[in-house]
Amino acid sequence: MNDKTREFESKRASSELMEVVERDDSDRAYQSHEAMMRSVVSEHRKRAQIKSMTTPLLWNQDELYAKKVIFSGMRQRELINAFREIRIKILQKSKTDNVVALVSSVTDNGGGTFVAFNLAATFALDRHKTALFVDCNPYRSAAEKFAVEPVEDGLTQYLNDYTVPLKRIIYPSGVERLRVIPSGMGSDSAAEVFNSKRMEVLISEIKSRYPDRFVVLDAPSVQFSTEARILSRYCDHALLVVPFGKATKEDVNFGIDALGRDKFTGVIFNN
Repeated sequence: MNDKTREFESKRASSELMEVVERDDSDRAYQSHEAMMRSVVSEHRKRAQIKSMTTPLLWNQDELYAKKVIFSGMRQRELINAFREIRIKILQKSKTDNVVALVSSVTDNGGGTFVAFNLAATFALDRHKTALFVDCNPYRSAAEKFAVEPVEDGLTQYLNDYTVPLKRIIYPSGVERLRVIPSGMGSDSAAEVFNSKRMEVLISEIKSRYPDRFVVLDAPSVQFSTEARILSRYCDHALLVVPFGKATKEDVNFGIDALGRDKFTGVIFNN
């Protein structure tokens, strides 16, 4: 092969290589564009779904103060900022906005429900997010006071009766973009129903149906029940509420072990 032939072959190979590179770049650009368009469409659908949520009778500021529910513009800036800080920490540890958090207190009357509902309310402050508060304490139900419609069926009815659809147990609260699932009637076998396949399906359906929704499970205290330990398997993050000055170091360590150190996210001191 003479020099001219080699030069011609080299130019042809170089040209073919450039065509391959350009075609590869074009394919990657197309795929990138397709991914971007899917993301835009998904975000548009999520926002449309949030806007389509029926707006219930929302609580006014006096009612929010009376129910000890945080809201944007409240006077206690330190309180709302503390919950915002918890929200930031959870999102930093998560790879998605579709998060299930479990909240349990060390002792009864430790403030677990107060923290759980306000944590959900904090996520609902974001106009592009929704939140769901699930009352998992049939022994000391609290969700009824957060629902603005008469409560008929709740979580225990859904878990025990396969004819009860999920939509029947979700109620609007007085906070915009925040829904609640009441615990339902008291059950002596809550541990068994929480340990059922039906509960696993419930959490899975909530997460798949609402990809933008932050879910909070309000569990009984770890000291006097086993429910929190069972429920922790369904959550991404577990938070332990400790009443300030009313629990020992041993109590806290017991609570962390009960929730599972792999899911444990942090301690919240409630004054």
